[in-house]
Amino acid sequence: MQLRDKASVIRTLRGHLHRREHAAFVTVFLDGEVQAFRENDDYLKALAGEALCLLLEAPQAAEELLREYERLLLGTEISAPYSTVLSLAERLSSNSLHAIARTLRDEDRRWPARRQHRNRKQQEPAKALSEPVIEVRRVVSSTLMRFGDPNASDAMGIRRSVFRSSQERSFLKALSLRFPALLALPNYPLDQMIEFSRLRELVGKSTWAYAKNCRVDAVLVVPDEGDPVAAFELDSSYHDRPEIKSRDEMKNAIFGLVGLPFFRLRAESPETMTADDWYAFLTDEVAPNIDVGRRLRTRSSATKFVPV
Repeated sequence: MQLRDKASVIRTLRGHLHRREHAAFVTVFLDGEVQAFRENDDYLKALAGEALCLLLEAPQAAEELLREYERLLLGTEISAPYSTVLSLAERLSSNSLHAIARTLRDEDRRWPARRQHRNRKQQEPAKALSEPVIEVRRVVSSTLMRFGDPNASDAMGIRRSVFRSSQERSFLKALSLRFPALLALPNYPLDQMIEFSRLRELVGKSTWAYAKNCRVDAVLVVPDEGDPVAAFELDSSYHDRPEIKSRDEMKNAIFGLVGLPFFRLRAESPETMTADDWYAFLTDEVAPNIDVGRRLRTRSSATKFVPV
């Protein structure tokens, strides 16, 4: 076990805690190298306090483990709430632990008084609460993580990443690095950079209806002004399907009318493309074909000036 690998130590301890492997938890916690950084780590101290709480709940807790926790508490090497220390003190008939429990109890009693004094000093009006408030001084959360589907981490929430694939993520990173003076935006709606009301008579009804609701995988814009400079689409085998090809042709037609550079990029192995690979490609194939000069307009100071 190495000092620099503190994260793996925490993962190991939390794993033992989750599986209620009390002896293994104590063995790792008492390791000499772990001791070097747990002395000043409040999280590890609280994690050990949580382990003690769970050990006391066990039907048959080994006395040698309880004695080890007693030694840690007396040495202020772990943190535990008053009720836990009191329970251990009664289990071991320890006067020293009873003294620590009394100190924690007095501290708990003084805490609300200090809070009330601070509130009076600040003269904050009391607010009606619909539910009771429970004061929590320290919380330790232990979560068991496992490998799963790439989308499983978002399954419990409504929010999701703006990137639809790892390829989009690495491409936008490369785009931002290659063109640092421009702003790279992912999955951008066409109707935010094209005035479709002026194209309705130039494109077919189906193309116009489709374009109003479609996006491009990335777009480069001038910061502050928002003028689009170039748009990008990352193609894959998915785009070989007939119905998708038809949509791609409509999108190509729109960009052809607008005159905005539109790059369709397709990697042979999208899953292996890194940001460095995309950076090299952008340098060789895209950078020579981008011209931002005539699109630069300072709307903030000269709103009526147009390029000539």
